Amino acid sequence: MIEIKHLSKSFGENQVLHQIDAAFEEGKTNLIIGQSGSGKTVLMKCVVGLFEPTEGDVLYSGRSFTQASFNEKRNIRKEIGMVFQGGALFDSMTVEENVAFPLRMFTKESRSEVMDRADLCLKRVNLPKAHKLFPSEISGGMKKRVAIARAIALNPKYLFFDEPNSGLDPRTSILIDNLIQEITQEYQTVTVINTHDMNSVMEIGDKIFYIHKGHKHWQGDRVGIWESPNKELTDFVFATRLMRDIRSKNFKL
Repeated sequence: MIEIKHLSKSFGENQVLHQIDAAFEEGKTNLIIGQSGSGKTVLMKCVVGLFEPTEGDVLYSGRSFTQASFNEKRNIRKEIGMVFQGGALFDSMTVEENVAFPLRMFTKESRSEVMDRADLCLKRVNLPKAHKLFPSEISGGMKKRVAIARAIALNPKYLFFDEPNSGLDPRTSILIDNLIQEITQEYQTVTVINTHDMNSVMEIGDKIFYIHKGHKHWQGDRVGIWESPNKELTDFVFATRLMRDIRSKNFKL
């Protein structure tokens, strides 16, 4: 479990996050949703240590990440897998080399062991024949799957996804959602996802946290989201889904 306790973040005089409390559970997909500028990306960056909170604490399985020493933080980071919005693959490396990169950096395994693990991870994300291709030679959906393969290479306890469906067509988005859900349940990871995609929310949202103007405004699941009396949440959900339908040409004005 990851626990966020009274977390606030300011940049100078601009306070972006206000006393956020949340708990992300293992074996579940924990989704953070909210409008652009709501603070959800800042929240994720505070949780993974890219930003230092102004106030509050983040605990990984009871271990304070905020107050940890350099070595303690390093050990926790070894347990974290991260999939960035654009995939963040190395263009000069093959698909296989991209997946092997964290294994070479953080383990003492032999080259053959590293490559065996990379091969296993690529098979797990249904890319058994892409090893020698470069990122420029594969589709956007394949890049996301390579990024997921790299993220699970070290058998992480905690997985973070920043807008995993950004730039993907609806059909590919569903495939990525299903893959994330399968891996979460199979590996029993604590999976945290920043997303604007309401299809993802309604399909795989085990726990949903709605951030509005830097405050946690609502939490629940994909069933409760339809029954919530929270006007800001309701407006966000329906406006976001409407725009998605228009963009996918499933909605006619």
